[in-house]
Amino acid sequence: MSGFICTVLYPNEEDATFDMDYYLKTHMPMVLKQWAQHGLQSYTVIKFIPGSDGSRPPYSVQATLQWKDREGVEKALAGEEQKIIFGDVKNFSNKGPVFMGGDVVGTS
Repeated sequence: MSGFICTVLYPNEEDATFDMDYYLKTHMPMVLKQWAQHGLQSYTVIKFIPGSDGSRPPYSVQATLQWKDREGVEKALAGEEQKIIFGDVKNFSNKGPVFMGGDVVGTS
């Protein structure tokens, strides 16, 4: 089993703004184009909904990025492309993302 997953979460604070249209049509295609050379294979975007009790989820949006391996992620984050990608966040969100990654250790 191999692969590496990065999860990017956007806070759902009271004053948070998020332009989903820009994110889906501009930002994420740019991410794939910039980082495919480093092994980014695909992404999935999830928009969270309130809990069954109506509670506000701690995050509004999640992007899950599927990579070939950890080395590719390390190269992508060390490259010039990361400045373009992270510099674009201000165009769709007023909150910085939480970025986490991990090795794939099981799938169905």
